[in-house]
Amino acid sequence: MMKRVVSGFLIVTMLIAFLLILSGQTVSAGPQTSAGGIVYASLPDEAALYLNDIVFVRDTVTLPGEDVRVLLPPGMFPGTLILTEDGARVRNYRLSGQSADVYFSQAAYNYGGSSYGVGGISYILTWTPNTAAAESREIKLEYLMSGAYWTPNYDMRIESESSVNLAFFAEIYDSGLMLEEATVYLMAARVDLSQQIDQVSQMTFNQVAVGYEQTGVSLPDLGVGTIDLQHIYPAGLVSAQPGDTVYLNLADSTLKARRLHVWNAREDQQVGVIYKVTNDTEVPFAEGIVRTYQDGLFMGSDFIEKTPIGSEGSVTVGHLPDVRVSRSESQEYNGDAIRDYYLYSVTLDIENFGQEDVDLIVLDAWLQQAWDFEFSREPVRQPDNLLRWEIKVAAGEKITITYK
Repeated sequence: MMKRVVSGFLIVTMLIAFLLILSGQTVSAGPQTSAGGIVYASLPDEAALYLNDIVFVRDTVTLPGEDVRVLLPPGMFPGTLILTEDGARVRNYRLSGQSADVYFSQAAYNYGGSSYGVGGISYILTWTPNTAAAESREIKLEYLMSGAYWTPNYDMRIESESSVNLAFFAEIYDSGLMLEEATVYLMAARVDLSQQIDQVSQMTFNQVAVGYEQTGVSLPDLGVGTIDLQHIYPAGLVSAQPGDTVYLNLADSTLKARRLHVWNAREDQQVGVIYKVTNDTEVPFAEGIVRTYQDGLFMGSDFIEKTPIGSEGSVTVGHLPDVRVSRSESQEYNGDAIRDYYLYSVTLDIENFGQEDVDLIVLDAWLQQAWDFEFSREPVRQPDNLLRWEIKVAAGEKITITYK
């Protein structure tokens, strides 16, 4: 953890510095002494970036024993500040709102933008030192702010039916955070400061229904709460300015895969192609969007679930053009003096117009209150009222499955 040391030498006052900024002149960074004492602009020594626009900042600095005014960055949530002096929590302090330009006049001395007028409110922090007689004191500032977030970014190149090359990047968007070789952690999590969040996975029904290869790794459940933490990725030292987008590679490997052909008869009119990719890298995959390429062409984008090391992630890469499928259903009312009921009849047609045989997983849902099933081809009954058939459809063949 980096520690800054601020001495009390005399330089231009804050008023003069601010006027120079407004006139377009460059101001050097560092502490400034005004009539009110030392002025220090807080910059992150450590920053934890989340998937939504929330950043946890820790800034540790040694300040002189005299009164100090600390400029906090725009986007800082004032109610989240934790202020520590020489290891003890400061119980009483004051935050005063100021234009964001006041902060950037101190912190953004090398900011390449055309103007410091980024708008918004920053805060000036003041308090009475616990040890006024001391020559220096160690100050630790911890707070939450908006101004940066990261997104998992994947591209997958299909090499064969059993192999893919997957690259995993962290895409860091910086809209208002000054980073100068700060130690950055990428949090695969979303945070809500006001209420609980219910993070709903974007996985498709088919990706879940076809299941996973048996391994020693179990997939963690999605949590519900103010934070749902999947993993922490150390990103090392990062420098960035507002407006920057930074890309960091987290993994790039050729991985084992299983190509599956799935028809969800109740929902789809096409056969989907799903790649189950085994994560043999050294980092878990956070949930995100995967761009897929094959034969030098872009094939589309799909969601991948969070994938621990050694487990399988699911990516849908399109549909089979040479296999035609259809589902039809009818119902007939039957009533007598004892009871009445409806007789449901379902027909599933699969026809392979291609030149190669196709292994196919067929899924259908049955009514929970139904009884006395009759199948032309016996399925496996899965949880959630699912019927599953695994069949091979020869080239040029048509297969019909019926049940009632």
